[in-house]
Amino acid sequence: MAKCDLSIQLDDPKTVYPGGGKISGVVRVRADKDVHCKGLEVASVWKTHGRGNVATGTADSETVFSGEWRAGEQAEYRFELKIADWPPSYHGHYLSIDHYVDARAKIPWGFDPKASEPFLMRPTCGPEGAVVTSNVTEISGPIGCIIGAVIMTVFVGFGIAMLAAVGLFALLFIVPIGLIGGTIWFIKYFLPKFALGDVSCELEQDTVTPGTQIKGALLIRPKKNVTINGITMKLEAREEVVSGSGSNRTTHRNVFLEKEQTLQEATVLQAGAEHRFPLDVMLPDDAPFSVDLNDNDLIWTAKVRVDIPKWPDWTKDLKIHIAPSGEPLPAPAPTRAAAAPPEPTGTESAGITFAETAQHLWSVRDDVEQVDTLVEAVSGLTFQLDALVERRLLYSGEEDPQVYEDGYAIWAHHTDPPLPMVLYVPHELADEFEQIGRDQWSGRGTIVGWDHQHRRLQIKLERPGA
Repeated sequence: MAKCDLSIQLDDPKTVYPGGGKISGVVRVRADKDVHCKGLEVASVWKTHGRGNVATGTADSETVFSGEWRAGEQAEYRFELKIADWPPSYHGHYLSIDHYVDARAKIPWGFDPKASEPFLMRPTCGPEGAVVTSNVTEISGPIGCIIGAVIMTVFVGFGIAMLAAVGLFALLFIVPIGLIGGTIWFIKYFLPKFALGDVSCELEQDTVTPGTQIKGALLIRPKKNVTINGITMKLEAREEVVSGSGSNRTTHRNVFLEKEQTLQEATVLQAGAEHRFPLDVMLPDDAPFSVDLNDNDLIWTAKVRVDIPKWPDWTKDLKIHIAPSGEPLPAPAPTRAAAAPPEPTGTESAGITFAETAQHLWSVRDDVEQVDTLVEAVSGLTFQLDALVERRLLYSGEEDPQVYEDGYAIWAHHTDPPLPMVLYVPHELADEFEQIGRDQWSGRGTIVGWDHQHRRLQIKLERPGA
């Protein structure tokens, strides 16, 4: 049994902390027995959770005490630590990234008591700071060239020796592999380009921020008339994590956003002419940042496809890097009252539909005062509404007072206009939302406020039978 207990109290546990900033609070110690502590260490750390191999990092640490604690003694030690610039807090399906303040008391010849307190972090660095320095050592310069040459010589010599030893068997093994690879290349790359002629597809810039437009162009210069079924571009965001190593290495993928648009309907591309198709798609305001943490990645891609009838389609995946803008976090909106969050009241929205309410909010979404006025006018009203589910929100429980005690929150948006929303889901509807995935949900909910941080309408869903 530990000789002392640790707990952590943050000075501002409800806030979203800016990356690279400071976090402060106290570590409380309660000693059950006389104990010698070699060092009470407090650290600001981040760590991944989910299906992938764990990645972790330490932003800052300090030793706030060393010495003796007497039985029954209680003590507090203040700390102030730097927060990591990157990666951001994120909660997804296969990947979650959390930031913590960790405390550890180093006890000789005993178990070290520990405590941990999570907090939310949003980066304020620019694109150049959105990276985690790797611990992998790179070999470069003359030494790297020499080592590379030695490895290549050994590899080639081994291959020649194997070929001489097994002769015909090696040829029978290598030739089919080469034929398969060549066939795949011929079908996937050569045939589509042969049909379309000269094709180029590029983005104006591949590093963008949430809420901005991605622009580019697809250019096709066919040498002969080409009939196509159409051209599409799909914006895709996915989690891609790797678990295990060696022969047990497994990749898990979860696509959490798909948005497809048609660039061109079925037509005939005339020979000798340059056909230009603009690429233009708006990113969501709350688009998660791209993340590369070795075995834990968040990846954004624009997939362009030219559908050629009775012929292999031409495709290209354009990698998109979504990075922070470098702007500071907006100041939190003033709270009006410390009253308990309202339960759905059942007060019907006489004469007004949710679609009309969403349209009004959408039209004034950039005017904070008008948004507050409108939300205050409709708060407490219950509507029948439709929502397209995006993903489960990264906070729950005490981190948002609106969340049901046994429920959770998700991000969603209205269909037309695409008004962003936070839906507070009771436990009784959990299975229903798990089955829905990212499809459309229909039901009843009560407007309870506006999330200024993420610019979303807050709606508390009714418990079934309420």
